[in-house]
Amino acid sequence: AIPVENIETFITNAKSDDAERLLCVAYYYQMLVAYIFDDLELAIKMVEEYLDLEYPLEGLVVGTEVVFLYGLTSLAQARKTNEVIWKNRGHESMRKVRKLAKDCPKNYHHKLLLLEAECAFISGRIKKATEKYELAVAMSKKNDFIQDQALSYELASKFYAEQRNEKKASHYYGKAHDLYLEWGATGKADHLRENSPF
Repeated sequence: AIPVENIETFITNAKSDDAERLLCVAYYYQMLVAYIFDDLELAIKMVEEYLDLEYPLEGLVVGTEVVFLYGLTSLAQARKTNEVIWKNRGHESMRKVRKLAKDCPKNYHHKLLLLEAECAFISGRIKKATEKYELAVAMSKKNDFIQDQALSYELASKFYAEQRNEKKASHYYGKAHDLYLEWGATGKADHLRENSPF
């Protein structure tokens, strides 16, 4: 994540300048970085700060990305804690992304598929999760969302690892790593390599 002293100073300055739009963007990027580097606690904190804003950027790309990230973060927290509140928040985000996917499938259908895969995973619906992860990977590739394709491979690899399919998990982990590099996210690629279970 962004070094705490830098982001806290930035957020404090934005709050004192009454720059809510700037705060929206700051919370989004901190949430994104926290989520992709497996810091669920910070990602959740940033979502909650974002949702507490008087005028969050709903209807704009940043606002819709927050909804997607909040869904992923909530479902990851649900898998970790098995608390119903997180499952419900994940489902609520999925409902919103479903509407976005209906209105603009090229930008959001693969995101919906990934949320559905994660939801099926935590619900123990293995066949459905497998289908949705594969579709999320394929659709994010088809629609040229390399960062979401990398994320789809990464989450699918975690799913396959839990199913004890080490061959597929390892292969998908490698695909995620390579796509993060292609996207230019060398820090994330390094993070995957350093924390690889394979």
